[in-house]
This record gives sequence, C-alpha cells and structure tokens, in this order.
Amino acid sequence: MPEFALGMGCNLGDRTHNMLEGIRFLLSRSRMGTFKLSGVYETQPLDNVGGNDFYNCVLAGVYYGPVEKLHQDCREAEIFLGSAAHKNGAARALDMDLLLYEDTVMENENLILPHPRLHLRKFVLVPLAEVWDKVLPGLGSTPAQLLDVCPDDSKITRVFEMPERGCFWEVSS
Repeated sequence: MPEFALGMGCNLGDRTHNMLEGIRFLLSRSRMGTFKLSGVYETQPLDNVGGNDFYNCVLAGVYYGPVEKLHQDCREAEIFLGSAAHKNGAARALDMDLLLYEDTVMENENLILPHPRLHLRKFVLVPLAEVWDKVLPGLGSTPAQLLDVCPDDSKITRVFEMPERGCFWEVSS
C-alpha cells in the first residue's frame, strides 16, 4: 500500500470549489485508499505566475496503483477543471503536484520525485507537515524540520483548518 502526498493549489475561479472538485475527480478515477487533507492556506503567487492569490493544501494517503497512473490522474484533473496542459507561469484553476510516492526517488521527462522544490516552499511545507511526519525520501528530514530551515519568507495565511472529522473542510458562509 504505497503512501503518497499531493500538493494542490489554485488561483482562478472559486478556489475552494476547484480543489474539492479535483479531489472528487481523483476519487472517482483512481485507486485511492484512505487519505488525509491538510488545512487550506492562502499565499501570493511566486515566480511571476499570473492571477490572484493561491489557495494551497496537501492531500496524503494510500494509493493502490503505479505512480505513473496517479500522476496521469492528476494531470487529467487539472485539465478537466480548466488548467492549461502546460503551466509556464499561467494562472491555474487547479494545480496538482505529486510531492512524494512512498520511498521513490526518480527523475524522468514527466515526473521528478520527491518534488524538486518542495523543500524551498512554505506553501508546500506548512500543509505537508500537517499530514506527513515521516522523513522525506532523498531529503533526509521531515517536513517540519525542513520548514525550520526553509529560505521562503513569503506570507502564508490559514483559510480553513485541517478537517477534524469527515474528509473535507467545513466551509461557512
């Protein structure tokens, strides 16, 4: 039962809705087992990405299939929700990045694991630390340890708490 962690973000449209629909898409299409969701955090776009501020979260869980299939399902969820097939600085209705897959350390033309910049980004490390307390493959530290030395000084604001019960965030109007 391989465990994985997936970072999600969006800065177009109804950001909460887009993330929920992305999760629903994965649940309907993939071999997902049990999973946990982090809280949702709001951050400013980095690296000259256009659009509004991002909502970011991490989904960690068990997957009953090959890493390539999970990666493909993530790409299809992004396209289904209106994101461009090639990101290249574009605003995103949904962005799903596979951060970790068990102990896998790999690099090919489609996928690098662990994600090559996860240790440099607070918007990844803060939610990842909520749902993953193990040492990260290839990095030798836990997300919390990496957060202590992360060079990213950007502002990150919690929007929704980590779900205490059920599987989705409680959204109040």
